[in-house]
Amino acid sequence: MFESSRGRAVAIIAGGLISLLSVGRVAADGVTHTVMPGDTLSGIAAVYSVTVDAIAGLNGIVNPNIIFPGDILNIPGMGGEPRSEPGLYVVRAGDTLSVIAERYGVTVSAIQGENGLGNADLIFAGQKLVIPSEPPADPLAALPADPPSDPDLEAIIEEFAAAEGLDPGMVKALAFVESSWNQGARSSAGATGVMQLMPETAAWLERDVFGYELNEGESVYDNVKAGTRLLRILVDESGGDIDSALAAYYQGQGATSAGIMYEDTKGYVRFVHGVWERYWR
Repeated sequence: MFESSRGRAVAIIAGGLISLLSVGRVAADGVTHTVMPGDTLSGIAAVYSVTVDAIAGLNGIVNPNIIFPGDILNIPGMGGEPRSEPGLYVVRAGDTLSVIAERYGVTVSAIQGENGLGNADLIFAGQKLVIPSEPPADPLAALPADPPSDPDLEAIIEEFAAAEGLDPGMVKALAFVESSWNQGARSSAGATGVMQLMPETAAWLERDVFGYELNEGESVYDNVKAGTRLLRILVDESGGDIDSALAAYYQGQGATSAGIMYEDTKGYVRFVHGVWERYWR
């Protein structure tokens, strides 16, 4: 991936392998939204009637496809809406209890029980509802028990991991978190392919590292070749610290070199380690 500014890599992995959801609250300076299992940035934007770009810009999110449970997002231009108190949802015109329940990943009966509602159809605009809270889900719990299998791709990853002196299991895990091993994956920020290379990063690698052009957008082989070389460079620049290299791959080398690791970056690093441990260590 490799961003020059803060980046993010699954809230949704491979079109929904892992879906992560949210709950909002009011902070002193406006509304914040705590990501819970099932949330997507587009879904959050729809809830608060703002754009994905507005939320991404305010929170420094480069890849809107990836958010993690526990992330706290500032909601632009909301003032004190849509919640007047922490833990409360203010019903809007057109809301139904089933829609609210789906939005927050809880059941209608749970909201009814929490608020003493006898009839799920009788809610009104302006009504305050307590949304039952649940702890953020472990994204690893959504992974299948058996590791993914793609012998051709795995052979390519193993070839280039060996060439770059990297643990092939770690590279497989990073690639899986980035794209679910999908060469056709395209992020809204423009990252492409299995290891989600940004066009400007690929161009830099071609110009200053390899000295020749690659076809990372179409060729899995070229994409993995470039991604593993980038990871090798980041490992070297971090003095062999794998966590720092993974963080730099996700959020960019500038912030990482300055000793900054954003909360979502920490989640990303933990997730890569978790996939690595589960399947290939």
